[in-house]
Amino acid sequence: MTKLRLPNVENIIDEAIINMLKKYLKNNLKELLMSENFSNLIDEIEREAEKIYRNYEIKAIEEYLKSKSFLTKEVTTAIRAIVDNSLITSIANTRRARAGSSVQTILVKILRELGIRCEIAKFEFAGYRPDIVVPSNEAFRENHKRVFVIAIKRTLRERWAEDIDVFKFPNSAFVLIKPDIDFTPDKAEDMARRGMKKIYIPDILYDRFKNELRKLESKYNVAFRSLSLLPNDLIDFLSRTSL
Repeated sequence: MTKLRLPNVENIIDEAIINMLKKYLKNNLKELLMSENFSNLIDEIEREAEKIYRNYEIKAIEEYLKSKSFLTKEVTTAIRAIVDNSLITSIANTRRARAGSSVQTILVKILRELGIRCEIAKFEFAGYRPDIVVPSNEAFRENHKRVFVIAIKRTLRERWAEDIDVFKFPNSAFVLIKPDIDFTPDKAEDMARRGMKKIYIPDILYDRFKNELRKLESKYNVAFRSLSLLPNDLIDFLSRTSL
């Protein structure tokens, strides 16, 4: 399958953060976090990283086609790669994989900047692999009941139901990063009915639907939280568990 040469996720996110620092005239990420809304900032960094990635993607396609343009046979191969979707499929697959790892990396980077120990999860439990573990993979290996695990989705269209299994862990949460228009009270009830226990959503969604969400909390064993509350909740968890 045809592949493009693209920067790694870490480099793209670092570039996005630098752009945010310039935009808000801040010296470092911690200063930026102290001045801006946590929920909005995560979304903005993710959108900036996506824009940067798309620019690199265009350049990579141009370089790929340019590299194949000197020989007729290679030009034909390049065109065929586009027509038969192998190049397009490669782009789509790379984009999906990058988007998923991007939000994980952004959240880990921001939480660490706030003094919260966390890592990308590198383990499976009962056949399920979460996205982030607080404080570490090593702590999980010592006692999985004492760590906090997080499942992340950019949008609810990205198979959110597969993350119901995150609640196999006693300390866990599902985190929605973007203010997805697909999140409605009906969708929230579906999530609660199907077994989700603690759900963090962007502040703008929480404020819009808080009355309906409170009713769902009373009806189901579920907690809906503003995304900006996540750092303090994790700090509180770490202090209570002495990790």
